[in-house]
Amino acid sequence: MKLKKVLIKIAFLAAIAPLDLFAEVTFKARLFSRQKNQGESKTQVLLFETKKIYKTDAEGYFDAVVPSPGIYTFRILRVEDMQDIKGNVEASGQTVTLYTDSGSDSSVASPKTKEPKGTITVSAERDKPILSRTTIKYEEIKRMPGTFGEPLRALETIPGVVPSAAFGGGANNYVIRGSDPNSNLYLVDDLPILYPFHFDGLSAVVNANLIKSIDVYTGVFPSNFNNALGGVIHIDTVDKVDKSQKNLIISAWSSSVSYMSPTFGGKGYLIASARVGYLDRFVQGLTSALGADFPEGLRLPRFVDSQVKFVHNFNEHHQFSFHSFYSKDDFAANLPAKYQNDPANDATAAFAGASISSGQGFRTQALRYTWKPINTFSNRVTLISYDPFTDFNVSFGSIQGKNRASGAYNGVRQDAFWDPNKYFSAEFGTEYRLLNYYSTGSSIIQSDPNNLSPNPYDTQSPDFTTIPTDIKAKGSYYNGYLTTKIKLGGLQIEPGMRYDYIPYVNNSAFGPRAQASYKFGQGTTIFGGGGNFFRFPLDTRFNKDSGNPHLDFEKVFKYGGGIEQLLAGDYQIKGEIFKQEYSDLIVDDPYITDPIGTNPDPYGRIAQPYIANKKLNYSNSGTGWSRGYELVLRKNSRPGTRNWFGWITYTWSQTFRNNNIFTPDPGSAPLSAQETQIAAEFYKNSKETLYDYDRTHVINMVFGWRWSQEWQFGARWSYLTSRPFTPIVGDDGGRFSNPANGQTYWVPQYANNPALGEYINSRRLKPYHRLDIRFDRFFNYEWGYVNTFLEIVNVYLRENVGGEDFDNTKPYSKTNPSPSPTFGTIPLPGGVIIPFFNVGIEVKF
Repeated sequence: MKLKKVLIKIAFLAAIAPLDLFAEVTFKARLFSRQKNQGESKTQVLLFETKKIYKTDAEGYFDAVVPSPGIYTFRILRVEDMQDIKGNVEASGQTVTLYTDSGSDSSVASPKTKEPKGTITVSAERDKPILSRTTIKYEEIKRMPGTFGEPLRALETIPGVVPSAAFGGGANNYVIRGSDPNSNLYLVDDLPILYPFHFDGLSAVVNANLIKSIDVYTGVFPSNFNNALGGVIHIDTVDKVDKSQKNLIISAWSSSVSYMSPTFGGKGYLIASARVGYLDRFVQGLTSALGADFPEGLRLPRFVDSQVKFVHNFNEHHQFSFHSFYSKDDFAANLPAKYQNDPANDATAAFAGASISSGQGFRTQALRYTWKPINTFSNRVTLISYDPFTDFNVSFGSIQGKNRASGAYNGVRQDAFWDPNKYFSAEFGTEYRLLNYYSTGSSIIQSDPNNLSPNPYDTQSPDFTTIPTDIKAKGSYYNGYLTTKIKLGGLQIEPGMRYDYIPYVNNSAFGPRAQASYKFGQGTTIFGGGGNFFRFPLDTRFNKDSGNPHLDFEKVFKYGGGIEQLLAGDYQIKGEIFKQEYSDLIVDDPYITDPIGTNPDPYGRIAQPYIANKKLNYSNSGTGWSRGYELVLRKNSRPGTRNWFGWITYTWSQTFRNNNIFTPDPGSAPLSAQETQIAAEFYKNSKETLYDYDRTHVINMVFGWRWSQEWQFGARWSYLTSRPFTPIVGDDGGRFSNPANGQTYWVPQYANNPALGEYINSRRLKPYHRLDIRFDRFFNYEWGYVNTFLEIVNVYLRENVGGEDFDNTKPYSKTNPSPSPTFGTIPLPGGVIIPFFNVGIEVKF
C-alpha cells in the first residue's frame, strides 16, 4: 500500500512538472524616464515576488524571469530612495516598460504612490528669492568628503560661509559674510534651535536622514525671519513618508538611529531619531592603542540629541503637526595637582588643580495647525515652547563660580500665505512671546573685558571677581511682518517690512527691505536688494542687575546684487557683490555706568541698596562693515542618474570692527579714575581693525560621482586665508604661580601700538588648505542597503595652523609662542603623521 502511494505521488509530480516549466515567462524590462527621455542605467531592480535582483544596462534594459504571467512588483534600489512599480507580465519575449516619473499615466506601471487624498501642501515649495540664497540638495551633500556624513558640514562650501574655528572638525558654528557667528539664526521646520553642531565640532544636532533640504541666506533675507545679523540657515525635514524606513549609522565617535513610517492609512506620518556621541571613549581608546598618554582628569565632550515629528491630515483643509527637538552637550576637566611636575611631559601643568565643567543644550517643542480653506490661501498657527540653556562650574585660580542661564520663551505665532493670481502674492504674520530669561548661581566678571591677557593667579589685583546672581527677566515680545511679491513677465519685485517690540526695555525696531529680479528668456537673471535687519540677544545682558537695561537692538544694513546664468548640461554660473554696515553692536564696555543704580550684589544690597556709578558692563558702541564678491560655477546633479556633479566657489571679502571704546595710549601716564571716566565719555579712540573672523580669500572645489550602484567617490579641496591675530610681544615676567603645584605662570603681553604696525589683528599666518576624499561601497538587498564608507581628511598632510599658541609654563622666546596646529592629522609615536580618517557603516531598512 505504501509503495502504491509513493508511485502515485511520483506520477503526480511528473505530470505537473511540465506544466510549471511551460508556465515560466522570460521577458525584457526597461526603466524609462519620460521627463528625461532616457532609460535609467546601471540601476539595480528587485523583482519582489521572486527575490531576484537585476541590473539595467546603459539604456535601462534588463532581462528577467517570472514563474507565470501576472502583475509583479519591481522595486528600484537607489541610494536616495526605493521606488515600487507594478508591472504586467503577459508572455515570454514581451518588453515591459516601467515609467519612473511621478504622475505617469502608464497602464503598464504605476510609479511612486501618490499623495493620499486630504494631504495639505504647505509653503515649503513656494517660490524663494534668488538674492543671497543657496539651496542645498540632500543627495549631493550627505556623503560629501570631510563632512563625516553631516549635511550641515557641507555648508562650508557655500560662498560667504566659513566655519568659526578650525575648518571641518572643531567648528561649532559658522561665520557668514563676516558676521559674529553667534548672530546667525538656525531653524528646523521654521522652529528655533540654539546651535547647529555639538561640542565635538563633528556632529550636527539634526539627524542627516531627516533632512529634506537646506536653505542658506547669506545676505538679504525675507521678512518672516528675525533676530539675525549674520545669516539664516533653514532646514526643512522630510515632509512625505510613503513606506516605513529604519536607518542605523555607526561611526567612530557616534551612533544614531532613525525611523519613518506612514500613519493612519497614509493620512500622516511619524519620523523620529536619536543619537549619542562618545568622542571621549574613541580618542582615549585610539590614544592608548597608539601608545601615547592622554591627559589625566580630562573628559572630552559627550552629547545626546533627538528629533520627533508627527503630521496628520484630517482632510485637504486641515493639518495638525507636533515637533520636538532636543540636544545636550557637556565636557569636564578635573586636573590633578602634581607638585614639581615636568611641564614638558604634562600639557596641563599650568592649569593643575583646575576643575571645569561646561554644558549647553536646548529643547524646542511645537504644536502646529494649518488651515487651507481654498487653494490660494492658507493660515498656520504654531504654539512654541523654546528652552535654550548654558551652564558652567569652574574653579581655576581667581576664577571661581558656577552658573546656569536660559533664554526661554513660550509663544504663539501666526503665518498666512495668499496667492490670488500669478501676478501677486503675500505672506504676513504676527507673533507673541512670553519671555522667561534667567541666570542663577554666580557671575564671573573680568575687571577689564578688553584685556587680552588676564591672569587667573594674580592675587594682588585680581583680574576676575565673582558676584552671586539670581537674575530673572520676564516680559513680553511682539512682532509682525509682511512680504509681497509682484510678478510682471520676467520682473519680480518683493517689498517687505518687519516690526519688533520688547516692552521690557521699551525698545522697538522697524526693518523695511526689498528684493527685485529680472529674468531674460530661460537662462539669465539679474537681481538686487537691501534692507535693515536687527537682533536682540537671547540672554540677560539687558537685565537691570548685572547688565544694561538701556541696550538697543543691534543693526545691520545689507545690500547687494548679482547675475545668474543657466547653461546647457545642468551648468550654472552665479556672481554676487555685497556690503553690510553694522551699527549699535553690543560690546563689553568697562567704562559705561549709570549715575545711580541698584547694587548688583544681592548680599551687599541689604546694607547698601544703591551705589553710585554702577557699572553697566555692556554698551551699543560697536560698529563695523564687511564687503566682498562671490563667484560660483556649478554642475548640478540629476536624481537617478550616474552623471558627476560638483561646484567651484570663490569668495573675496574684507571685514572690519570698531568697539569705539577708550584705549589708553601705549607709554602714556596712568589716568585717575575721574580722568578715565571723562576720557571714556569723550575720547573713544579705539581703532578700526580687521575682525577676528576675517578671511580674505576662500575657495572650495567639490566633486561627486556615483559611477555604479555599488560605488561612489567624492573629493573636496578647500583654501582659506588664515584669520588675523594679535602678535604676542612679551610676557609679564612670571610674577605669579599656580598655588596647586608651584608652577610659574607666564602671562603673554599683546601688541597694542599702531605706530609700529603691531596691534590688534595685525598679522596672519600661512593660508589653510586641504584635500579630503571619500569612498562608499553599497550592498543592496530586497529589504534595503548597507553602506560602508572610508573618509580620509587632509590627504596630502598639510600642516595647517590656526593661530599662535603660548605655553604659560615658559617665558616669551623665539619658540614661544609657536603656531598652533589645527584639525586634520593624527601624530603617531616616533614622529609619524597620518591623515585623520573616519570609517563607518550605515544600514537602511
